[in-house]
Amino acid sequence: MLSAALRSERLRLRDFLPTDHDAYLAARRGAAFGRHARPEQRSDDFSAGLLARFIEQQRQTPRRDWQLAVVRADDGALIGSVGLRGAAGGEAEFGIELDETVWRHGYAAEAAGLMLAFGRERLSCRRFHARCAPGNVAMLALAMRLGFEMQPLRDGGRLDLLLAA
Repeated sequence: MLSAALRSERLRLRDFLPTDHDAYLAARRGAAFGRHARPEQRSDDFSAGLLARFIEQQRQTPRRDWQLAVVRADDGALIGSVGLRGAAGGEAEFGIELDETVWRHGYAAEAAGLMLAFGRERLSCRRFHARCAPGNVAMLALAMRLGFEMQPLRDGGRLDLLLAA
């Protein structure tokens, strides 16, 4: 378990709780939210499975997967998740998803900054990988602002991004 939430003025990143179920599923239900995902990845069953996996990952020893809830500090609302997966050997895969109702408020950059700093400082990561659907302009712009560089397509379906610190 994460011993203390990661914090900024507007956000807290914390481990998921079973009580996050309804809010997490609601955050993934928006029409625009899933436009870059396969249809089966947009279902409530899929989302519930993800949440169960995130909670199970908290028991890993050593813990290599850190998918954390993104919560607004002012009202405690769960607005998405951000994570580092497979953290080992100085590398991890980065990912973020936010409820579409909070897009364009700077929360993605703020949550990503907290998570990447955690990866550098607490997990000793020096390289971060991310995958992005080619049409996901917002994610690509965020990745570029964070310092990620595009790499050649690996599987033809997603852009590979790399951040070296």
